[in-house]
Amino acid sequence: MNKLVILRGKPTSGKTTAFHTLKKKRVLKDWEFIDLSAMKNRIKDKEKAKRKLFELLKISMRAEKDILIEEMSEKTARKYISYYIRKYNYKIITFQFEVNLKEAHKRNIQRAKDKWHSHMTKKELEDFSEIFTFKIKVQFRS
Repeated sequence: MNKLVILRGKPTSGKTTAFHTLKKKRVLKDWEFIDLSAMKNRIKDKEKAKRKLFELLKISMRAEKDILIEEMSEKTARKYISYYIRKYNYKIITFQFEVNLKEAHKRNIQRAKDKWHSHMTKKELEDFSEIFTFKIKVQFRS
């Protein structure tokens, strides 16, 4: 069974770090890594970026590759690519990352120094934190 692994979580929770670490170390050497953040930064039109993303996912699924992606909900994946999930027998595995506000702020300060990573203000982190509740969980669904 092929896998579509989704890394989820609020800003500074570690999903991008995990994504890039796994990619760099080649732990999952035969996997497709689809970087939605980079795609959004390169393609300013959100709808165009979304179409490109699902195009890439469909190509990878047709090739029956295991896929790692960040910043997508399972609901969105099922909405746009459910046909391919069923046709190519993909199992969706979601990792939900967690970080408390104090740690998020500390990490955000470090992010400001990193050229490849965006950062948010303390106020934006607090606002974001109020909107979402984050628990580390792994969901296995087919």
